[in-house]
Amino acid sequence: MLVAAGLLLAACGRGGDWRTPQAPADESAQGQIGYTPPPRFTSSQRLGDGQIELAGLADPNVRIRLASPDGVAYGAVTDGRGLFTLTVPAAAAVRLFGLSEDVAGRIIQGEGYLAVLPAPGRPAVLLRAGGGAHAPGASSDTPDVAAVDFDSGGGAVVSGVAHPGSTLRLVLDGQPGGEARADAQGRFSFALAAMLKPGDHELTIQSAGGQADARFSVSPAGPISGLPFRGQRQAGDWRIDWLTPAGGQQTTLIMD
Repeated sequence: MLVAAGLLLAACGRGGDWRTPQAPADESAQGQIGYTPPPRFTSSQRLGDGQIELAGLADPNVRIRLASPDGVAYGAVTDGRGLFTLTVPAAAAVRLFGLSEDVAGRIIQGEGYLAVLPAPGRPAVLLRAGGGAHAPGASSDTPDVAAVDFDSGGGAVVSGVAHPGSTLRLVLDGQPGGEARADAQGRFSFALAAMLKPGDHELTIQSAGGQADARFSVSPAGPISGLPFRGQRQAGDWRIDWLTPAGGQQTTLIMD
C-alpha cells in the first residue's frame, strides 16, 4: 500500500534503483563529511520549440547529472549560488530522469524520479515512491490537483498545489475525504483512508480561495518489462506505471 499519514514505504530503499550509485561505500567516511542537502528541482517550463527547461538548486560550483534508465544523461555545473539550468529536447514519449550532484567525489541523489512529459499538460512532475507527486515550481492561489498516486492494494494519495498555508478539504465520490494544509511552497497531499477501488472517480479540493475538480479512472497496471516504467496518454491525464527503487509498482496519474 501507499503511505499512511506521515509514513513512506520501504520503497525508498536502494534495491533496483537505476539512478547514479551512491559513493563512497565507506559510510563512516560519509558521516565525517557531514550532511549535504540533496539537489532539487525548483521549476520546469515548456519552451516555444517544445524543449523542456529545468531549473534547480544544489551545492555551489558542483557538477550535476540528469540520468535516464535508457542511458541518456545530461550534465551542468551550478553557479556560485548553487543554481543550475538544464534543457532537454522535445520528445513524443514520457521520460524519467534521476538527479544527482558530485560534491568532492561524493555522489548525492535528489529525491524521486523526474517525469518529463510531452505536450499537452504539465512539462514535468517529480514522482515520489510511496508518496504524492510534486510539480516543480508550481504555485496557485486556488487549488490545483497535480496527481493521483495509487498501488495494487488500493492505497492512494492525492497531491497538488494551493495558496501556501491554506486549509484544504477533499471530497471524493461525494464523501468527505479529509483535511490538509498546504506547506510553505503551497504543496499539499491527502493520503486516502479508504482503499481506492478500480473504476471512475471524482474528487473536489475545496479552500477559502476556491476549489478544483478532477475526474480520473483507476485500473490495474500490467507487468513492466524493459525500461522500469510505462507512460501513456489517457483521457485528461498522463498515466505512468513505474517501479520504485525497492522494486514495488506504483501508478501516477498526472492531471493536465
